[in-house]
Amino acid sequence: MTPEQIKPVIAIMRPERYLSESTGLARSMGFDPLAVPMAELSNIKDSVYDGFFSRVMQGETDCVIFAGPAEIEYALKKIPPPMRPQFIETLNKRHIVAVNPETKESLDAAGIKVDAMPDICNTEEIAAYMQDYADEAIIDVVYGAPGSNAFTDHLQDFGATVYETRVYNLIDPDKEEQEQFIRTVMQGNIDIFAFTDPTTVHNFFDHAKRQGLDKDVAQVLNASIVAAIGDSTAHALKLFRVKAGVTPENFTFEELLKASMQEYKDKKDRK
Repeated sequence: MTPEQIKPVIAIMRPERYLSESTGLARSMGFDPLAVPMAELSNIKDSVYDGFFSRVMQGETDCVIFAGPAEIEYALKKIPPPMRPQFIETLNKRHIVAVNPETKESLDAAGIKVDAMPDICNTEEIAAYMQDYADEAIIDVVYGAPGSNAFTDHLQDFGATVYETRVYNLIDPDKEEQEQFIRTVMQGNIDIFAFTDPTTVHNFFDHAKRQGLDKDVAQVLNASIVAAIGDSTAHALKLFRVKAGVTPENFTFEELLKASMQEYKDKKDRK
């Protein structure tokens, strides 16, 4: 295999439910993916979910923003099956916003109409997209992973009353697969590390610390290309003295892959 044919190895650490699609996309874009989940979705019902349900059913909320595909699934899981059709019917009378195409696809599949979707998925763009609508509006934000709802502060600045409900948690899988992954990382054969949320970062370094390798792993990452979706993920990496060299403007996995491949090619050209 010539140098031009060598595919960069990318570590994908998303939850299990996303791995098959994510690795397929990575392969189609020229990567050699190494997929190991470093976070797992866990169903939770926070103390304000009932308020969200009530506002939708009573027509009190003007707009609902879904912050990701899993948010739809876990929001509906909390509703008894006989009541779901009525909930969806009532929800379709509200202004529904999907933050990106993947979320829109999940809403469409659930029978929930989408009224709006920003061109770019990041904190500033979502807030700016909603600015004209936000004044005096009641907005519910349904989210999961910590940090995914940072745009709500901006919506409040624009005059909206914002309610948030978190419908799932990200936990550590904590299996042999994750421990082995840390040992694989230490071999130095991974070109790119793709981090999609702060929890994954913390779980990754927790596993490394248990093996006494947290400082060594940080050195390996800093000698590689580290990609992060969003400022909160980049900040989490910084806490472990790792700099994210790739932070795409658009907070989607596809854009993370595109930016990572460009950085890989640029790095090769600089050598």
